[in-house]
Amino acid sequence: MSDRDERYYAAQLNMQTCSRRGLFRGLWSGVSKPVKSQAGLAVKRTVPRPPTAVDESLLNRLCDGCGKCAEACPPRIIRMIEGKPVLTLDGGACTECRECQRACPTLALANASPDTLPSTGAIATLSGMCIRQMSAPCQSCSEACPHQAIDTVNRSIAIDSEKCSGCAQCRVACPAYAIQIVMR
Repeated sequence: MSDRDERYYAAQLNMQTCSRRGLFRGLWSGVSKPVKSQAGLAVKRTVPRPPTAVDESLLNRLCDGCGKCAEACPPRIIRMIEGKPVLTLDGGACTECRECQRACPTLALANASPDTLPSTGAIATLSGMCIRQMSAPCQSCSEACPHQAIDTVNRSIAIDSEKCSGCAQCRVACPAYAIQIVMR
């Protein structure tokens, strides 16, 4: 059997030294995990950001305002406002192509992995002018939604806030302009 008893393990736990392997393991574990903001530093997002943007407090520290994300955006909806990327969803929609993420040299847009749902910080809402609610057969918004966040049941439309990324593709597709994009 082993000659290591309770006293041995208690001494190991009380040791203040660290092996080289333990040092590198500790350093690597911090690097390999995604960077998250501290709970006390959380800042509420007030404008739509590119869908892979890190949380607001971290974005403010990481983004250097180079504008490479705006140059890389195929629909040209990213504008640099006060040195930070903002989505202008008034006349277009985000295609969620992740070109902005690939162009960003500072990792300010490196929050989402390809498997996670991207989010702009905005959400689609429905006004009373919906053609479907007025008895006309229309499914433009639900067909345009890349995340199936819009469900058309009978004459009503339901938007699932958990699935909606705020990309505005539904708003662009709506012939009655009945969808608005608002901040969460």
